[in-house]
Amino acid sequence: MNSLSRNKVLLAIVVLLLLTNLGMLLFIFSMNRSSETPPKGPGFTERLRKEVGFTEDQMKVFEPKKKAFWTMMNSRFEAMHNTKEQFYLQLYDPAIPDSILVSKASEIGNLQRDIDLQVIRHFKDVRKMCRPDQLIKYDSLLPPIIHRMTQIPGKK
Repeated sequence: MNSLSRNKVLLAIVVLLLLTNLGMLLFIFSMNRSSETPPKGPGFTERLRKEVGFTEDQMKVFEPKKKAFWTMMNSRFEAMHNTKEQFYLQLYDPAIPDSILVSKASEIGNLQRDIDLQVIRHFKDVRKMCRPDQLIKYDSLLPPIIHRMTQIPGKK
């Protein structure tokens, strides 16, 4: 086999490998795109407006309530995060007694209870803003929200 035909064969192999690598890269990128979370649909506020039929007057009352709710909830979520972080850092202290762990776990439970009670109060407060003809539509919004809040992480 002369050098010219050998070079053609080697060139064909290199081109084939290059195309194979490009194909694999495209395949991997397409797999990553398909595993991304789908874009979120309309938020709760928009669904109140469109699906429940909240009027502009109702929205003017709702918006400040929503803002106050999330301001309060963000601070509670931060407190929960910090408490849990401190709790799990006890893992590294072999001398920590179980009574301290139980106390910290109770503190986490109390914070979670307060968060859940605030969420229920908020949804009930918004529900009170509904006219009788809006109640059924409002109530139909809540089950998917409740499911999302209570689902096990990593499960769909």
